[in-house]
Amino acid sequence: MKTQQNFVLLFLPLIILIMFSSCRSESDILIEDSENQNIKSTSKATNLMLKVSMNDGSIDNIIDNSTCFTVKLPVTVIANGSEEIINSAEDFQVIEDIFAEFNNDTDELEIIFPITVIFNDYTEASIENQIELEAINSNCTTNNENIECVDFKYPFSISVFDSQSELLQTLTFNSDKELFKFLKNLKEEDIATINFPVSLIFSDDTETTITSIENLEQTIESIIESCDDNDTTIDLFIQTITKGKWEVQKYKDNQSNETQNYKDFVFTFSEDGSVSIENIVTNETTNGSWSVITRADGGLDTSLNFGSQALLNKLNNNNWNVKKTQENRIMLDDRKGSGLSKDELFFKKTQ
Repeated sequence: MKTQQNFVLLFLPLIILIMFSSCRSESDILIEDSENQNIKSTSKATNLMLKVSMNDGSIDNIIDNSTCFTVKLPVTVIANGSEEIINSAEDFQVIEDIFAEFNNDTDELEIIFPITVIFNDYTEASIENQIELEAINSNCTTNNENIECVDFKYPFSISVFDSQSELLQTLTFNSDKELFKFLKNLKEEDIATINFPVSLIFSDDTETTITSIENLEQTIESIIESCDDNDTTIDLFIQTITKGKWEVQKYKDNQSNETQNYKDFVFTFSEDGSVSIENIVTNETTNGSWSVITRADGGLDTSLNFGSQALLNKLNNNNWNVKKTQENRIMLDDRKGSGLSKDELFFKKTQ
């Protein structure tokens, strides 16, 4: 009996080593088999997921006119003299309704301090007064990479293998904040595997099912160009449209492309809300008006009134959605029904 015990003790380390090697082999096979589904700290998929999940600073532009941060709710504001407590994003509509009550007044909004702001990376800062708020806003850059027109549908999970601890664990994510912080802290040596399928939700509330990393990358990249540019604030839009002269780059009335009809018109927008339209062939000048407001969802609506002249009157619209603002191009659209773009009006700077 004693001899048998000694035999077992003698070979116990070898037995343990064999068992350990066997377990490692199965784990390694598991990681290798799903290698094409892995995300790492420097991978394209991780970068795109970070842009989708970062804090969208544009959603409360009607309050802070900044795309670099959001104001932590609840917050008390005074809109055109009416004190309102904003408890959720749905309450932004209260401010829009107050601003829309009269067309010939100047809309003003005062924030009751102190407040807390949340930056794109979910870090927070306490702001004591308007001067401090304007200071951080002045440091805001307009090249925010947040992808706003697509969101992940939660919950979903990611399995993570830590090469240092040699532990494999499954994490479940329930919000953009949780996902962003995980991806931001992903170490170079970590290997993470998304447990597909996952779902993406687009800005028109439609959904699509994603089954692979390649599918995820292609879907997000394909939607970027069609995203509304909610990073455009009123100040930036005014600064852009009032510089130089503009021509119609594209005008689509529903499914009819009528761009050619506007090749002779040059538009000059002024800060006082007036616009001058010159026909460079006939040298005739037509005067009109324009304005812009921030909607409750953080986007912009611009109103164009180019008078009753034929062709120009087709561009009149009180609710052109500002889709994208660039230094030399402004893209507007008018969405109806399910959210599909029906009318489009693009301006291109001529000088």
